[in-house]
Amino acid sequence: MPSTLYLELVYANTKTNMNRKKIPNQIETQVLLQCRRRCCICYGLEKDDNIKKGQIAHINNNKNDNRLDNLVFLCLQHHDEYDSTTSQSKNLTSNEIREFRKELQNEIDKIWKEPIKIGNQVNSGIKKSISGRYIREGQNEQAELEIIYIGNNRIKVSGLSFWGIKNEFGPNIGQLDFECDLIKNNAVYSQKLDNKLYRIYMEFIDDELIIKEDYVIGIFGMNVSFDGTYNKAK
Repeated sequence: MPSTLYLELVYANTKTNMNRKKIPNQIETQVLLQCRRRCCICYGLEKDDNIKKGQIAHINNNKNDNRLDNLVFLCLQHHDEYDSTTSQSKNLTSNEIREFRKELQNEIDKIWKEPIKIGNQVNSGIKKSISGRYIREGQNEQAELEIIYIGNNRIKVSGLSFWGIKNEFGPNIGQLDFECDLIKNNAVYSQKLDNKLYRIYMEFIDDELIIKEDYVIGIFGMNVSFDGTYNKAK
């Protein structure tokens, strides 16, 4: 039988979660859109700007303070470390987190503002430089994919697609994260989502990535798609 102290701790934790204010969807979307799901601690400490699985953290540790300035996206490991306390080592401070967030935001803004070379390309086959960040932009949508060549003719693909970036309450968001075979300059991946088969076709032509999809409309959220021509960020 659980001890009285254990039951009291469980009750206190449950009560705290019940009283916690939910982050408004509009604010949550702004946080994710600004960082493109990059962890600012990973970037601040190691210059790691890869897309991560993570959560939104409260910088001042007040779970009810849902101001945009108090929220930051952290990978799972760094979120757990930041929320924990220890007497053996110095935790990261809120000022460090804010500075890392600023540095990451400046880097993201720089990349997205760089001019993209568009023009006729000659297919020269797969280059060693196939790994990189590929971007597609539209009037009310954006998408970004991170391609990593992992050897043995396989690539890792991760990325985000946004539709409705000018909408009042923020965009709808889709996410991809998979590995697949690379045959010459083409790759195909498929999986079942909601019991429906989703398939993506990828073709690399020098600094361009062309994507076609077979999917059920709305599988990522209304109007969200990865279909289109991407240009590699310089």
